[in-house]
Amino acid sequence: MIDPVTAIGAATAAFNGLQKMVKMGRDFEDCIGQISKWAGAASDIAFLDQQNKNPPWYATLSGSAEAKALEIHAAQEKLARQRAEILTIVRYAGGEKGKDKYLKILREVKEQRRKHAYRKIKIKQAILEWVLGILAFVVVCAIAVGGFYLVGVQTGRF
Repeated sequence: MIDPVTAIGAATAAFNGLQKMVKMGRDFEDCIGQISKWAGAASDIAFLDQQNKNPPWYATLSGSAEAKALEIHAAQEKLARQRAEILTIVRYAGGEKGKDKYLKILREVKEQRRKHAYRKIKIKQAILEWVLGILAFVVVCAIAVGGFYLVGVQTGRF
């Protein structure tokens, strides 16, 4: 599972790498890998925000939802500042063509994450929910059968 601290750490690392590359005078095309890494982390934070709005029932049993929401909000604020600076760098280095390429990369990374990484997370979550549901059903059935057996023993029917 993705957590906000790890995602913002990855975004910050990619952002710092991008800044260093720009300071060294690298071309926009050389910075695409760093932008992709940053976009992936930004997409992770957007996914966390979406998941936090509708958490699974078992997530409410552990941890504070408010604390997680605050972490996600802080990460989103930091990403907004980074996004604005990256857009400025991209416009300066690549003009409108560079900006269009940057926005295309953002869309591609977001779509790829949605198709692959987030789908795997949702499948794992569904499996966990089904396993816990079946386990709860088995426990309830065992208690009911045990109760009927005890009643039968008490009344002499068994």
